[in-house]
Amino acid sequence: MSRLTIEIDAPEDEALLLQLLPKLNGRVVEEKADLSDQTKKEQLKTFFNAAKKIAASGGVGESFGDPSEWQREVRSWDRVLDGREE
Repeated sequence: MSRLTIEIDAPEDEALLLQLLPKLNGRVVEEKADLSDQTKKEQLKTFFNAAKKIAASGGVGESFGDPSEWQREVRSWDRVLDGREE
């Protein structure tokens, strides 16, 4: 099975292709509706506002703690392998 992405400018050509698909044992897997410019702007604005809130609160880096401490803790869980000393 192969998957193709096809761009068609004319609606008549799209209708013709959709009629041919069953004869070729093909099907439409996913139809993506193009987002309007206004919708894209609204999504970008929402993302930008969320990013500003995160940055204003000090970012996310501090919430994770010290990476070195995490690594030491995780390594403490390791078991000693046969033939090796601790």
